[in-house]
Amino acid sequence: MVQSKPKSTFGSARLALPIALLLLAVLSTASIDRASAVETIIAYQAQTPVKLDGVVSPGEWSDAQVTNVSAAGMDVAFKHNSTGLFILLQWDQSPSTCTDQYCYGGIEFGNLNNSGVMGATATPTVMLLLSPSFKGGYDEFISKAEATPTSAESDGYRTQSTCALMLSGTTYSAECYRPFNLSDASPYDPFPSFVAGSPMEVAFAVGEFDAPGLHAATDMSSYVLTLSDQPYAAASTSSASSTSTASSASSSGSVSTSTSISSAATSAPTYAEELLVISIGFTVLVLVALMKYERG
Repeated sequence: MVQSKPKSTFGSARLALPIALLLLAVLSTASIDRASAVETIIAYQAQTPVKLDGVVSPGEWSDAQVTNVSAAGMDVAFKHNSTGLFILLQWDQSPSTCTDQYCYGGIEFGNLNNSGVMGATATPTVMLLLSPSFKGGYDEFISKAEATPTSAESDGYRTQSTCALMLSGTTYSAECYRPFNLSDASPYDPFPSFVAGSPMEVAFAVGEFDAPGLHAATDMSSYVLTLSDQPYAAASTSSASSTSTASSASSSGSVSTSTSISSAATSAPTYAEELLVISIGFTVLVLVALMKYERG
């Protein structure tokens, strides 16, 4: 009895650890925010001009819906005119993702049904990244699966966007314009076919170039961007006041100055899901091995 008791206690303790780890891994799946459906972000018709200086002036983006992409720690807004798309990206410095001149924020564009983490080898995506470490503050890259993206220029293509990046306090603000009609662009660029009713996949990221592990991002299966043929003020009002608001905006030449911020549904970054799967698999293997040892 005296000899068997320590063996039983020791065996139970050894089994308790992997069991606890397994339960923790399983329970942690509940904390991963998986979107039940793809979130649609709408770019409405531009009503107010944008000066591409990285300074968000009062009213400059009042005609666009601001979406909070919590998984990337970024606020985004889009609007368009007949020639191209205006883009606003804002994010804060953070010890976990963005701390110095190598900080970056960005957006990735891809054709529908791509759904890779960073595009795919056969269907690359286009990444627009902004960072103080870039000359001019921004550049475009061609992303082929999970390999290191290459600059558009090094692949023989031309950067299509025009951007300005500013840091005010601890907040980065990027204002960009990207034309629908491209020149010397990647053949996989989705913009030539980006018209009302034909959405494209988009993803967002914030991170550090000198520390690849420090980043927060969404994947290409969480969001799509689509164009609206209406101004934001008219599209966002309730049915009871829609006619009145649209009529007032039309007659006065002004639009609502309020900005609607919505909490967007996001899916967890793919690397987090893969880490979870690896953790569960490893824990199960340890548990099986210890059970076999106990029986022996």
